[in-house]
Amino acid sequence: MKREGRNTQPATDFYLYEKLHDQPNSWMSDFDFWAMAEAYVSLRGQFIAYKSMYGDQLRELLPIPAGMINKISQNPDYSIDYEIRFPDGSVKHLNEQQVLHLRGLTLDGFTGVNPISYARETIGLGIASNKFLSQFFGKGMRPGVIFEHPEVLNAQAFANRKKTLKEKYEGLGAHWEMMLIDEGMKATFPEIKLVDAQFLEQMKMTEAQICGLFRVPLMLIQSGDKTPTYASAEQFMLSYSVYGVTPDCVNYEKAIRRDLLTPEERKRYYAKFNVNALLRGDFKTRMEGYQIAVNAEILNPNECRELEERNPYTGGDEYRTRTSTVKEPVRKAGEGDEV
Repeated sequence: MKREGRNTQPATDFYLYEKLHDQPNSWMSDFDFWAMAEAYVSLRGQFIAYKSMYGDQLRELLPIPAGMINKISQNPDYSIDYEIRFPDGSVKHLNEQQVLHLRGLTLDGFTGVNPISYARETIGLGIASNKFLSQFFGKGMRPGVIFEHPEVLNAQAFANRKKTLKEKYEGLGAHWEMMLIDEGMKATFPEIKLVDAQFLEQMKMTEAQICGLFRVPLMLIQSGDKTPTYASAEQFMLSYSVYGVTPDCVNYEKAIRRDLLTPEERKRYYAKFNVNALLRGDFKTRMEGYQIAVNAEILNPNECRELEERNPYTGGDEYRTRTSTVKEPVRKAGEGDEV
């Protein structure tokens, strides 16, 4: 965006617009780039891209894989040093003027905290629970049915009898096979009820804790005890936009200002992520909102049409109340024209 006095508008003619809005480098779209950035910040705590320059202008933003970032340190003069190790073993040092650095939560001011490391106990508990359930159902020591034979069977008779019973009665596959025992042997299995072990409650709590770590409503992962209604779903999305998406957007906007704009450019240009699509209501609600905005002279009709990706019309740029029921007379073509 760019400021012109009290007016602001998209800076489509600014050299950074295409890099941030459309294509940051030759092989990535804007979606690829920002999705990678968000994934790195969420899973590793930070995302770093090298600024390929042409003179004093940015040519490309090149993401640096996390495995190549060997060390980030702060020098005595408070400048930041990035030690990058390339696959061939060579090492290169970059400074903060050469990179775009997006950080999540930071405790030292220059490196992001890895959220997975901080939440490793919660995530580890979820992994352990899934592993137990997999082993519980996959060990094969929970037979579907047990047949007891009163006599002693030799090996061939045992195999024949088991094969006959298996072909006729086995149902759920290898993990729930039938069991045949002879010589009056008894098979006793301790009863372990998953409801007693509170596995469902444990799994729900783990989901809630991980979602809370990333500020994501349970509704978005099809979880939670209560099914959201249409009205509550709208409020969930509003809450997600305010508390989940907006903080990250503001963080990235400030990082772009710090790392990509010169002091002179900061006076006129700034980055802005548009999250209005997350708050987009149904057609009726949008139309009622536009009507209120137009009649209050907050928006004009063409601005509303632009938000709906519709073409403007002549006279639609005027800011005036349109609640009057008296229509202006329609002049026919050629009426009143000079001959």
